Amino acid sequence: MRNTSPESNLSFEIIDRISAAAKLDEGHAVLRENMHRYDLKHVAYLGLNIPSERRRKPLVAVTYSPEWQRHYEQSDYVNIDPVVSAGLGGILPIDWTEIDRSRSTIRKVFGEAQEFDVGMQGLSFPIRGRYGEFALFSINADVPARNWPSLKKMLIKEFMVISYYFHSWALQVEQIEQNDYAGKLSEREKECLRWSAAGKTIWDTSAILGLSERTVRFHLENARSKLNALSTTHAVSKAISYGVIPLP
Repeated sequence: MRNTSPESNLSFEIIDRISAAAKLDEGHAVLRENMHRYDLKHVAYLGLNIPSERRRKPLVAVTYSPEWQRHYEQSDYVNIDPVVSAGLGGILPIDWTEIDRSRSTIRKVFGEAQEFDVGMQGLSFPIRGRYGEFALFSINADVPARNWPSLKKMLIKEFMVISYYFHSWALQVEQIEQNDYAGKLSEREKECLRWSAAGKTIWDTSAILGLSERTVRFHLENARSKLNALSTTHAVSKAISYGVIPLP
């Protein structure tokens, strides 16, 4: 696997390529082409309740086999899939290996997923947007159990940014969300977001800018509010998406 430390900027390289794509399948192709660089087996994006007259169906971009997609839909698994249920009920990344499988129906879903070569491990990132939409961005791996904790730690750090960015970009592709944020942020707010995008902590940013940690938090909270973001990570991804701050 390629080095994916913050210094490698792989996630921002991927984001840069996605930003140049004009269609959902083109952006998803960028993810698909880079799966091996993260030791991933699959990557999937599902967007629901998209408020668009042009888009009546969910936004779907997955690398799962057509057979598994068809079986999943015909079995109506979306209504019993514990990953979807957990995503609808929370905001934190979901580790598929930690899901309770005591119920036979849940074991059946995961067992059949294995038969269709989905992968032993998975992470899903729930995304809730300003328009009431909900998205689930999932990645799957197939590595020895002893290697999963360290891989998971890296994947969460990288894909928290990528998943939020992909969703914001998908809304732009669907002409849902417009780039009207550039003039809303102050220079200090942009600076704080830029250093956050570069992997700096609040303490680091305060030292770099000569500000107190409290002031840095104040600017980041203002930026989140102005960008209608759910977190600093979300704010960074949207700011990059809209060209408010450059890629690190």
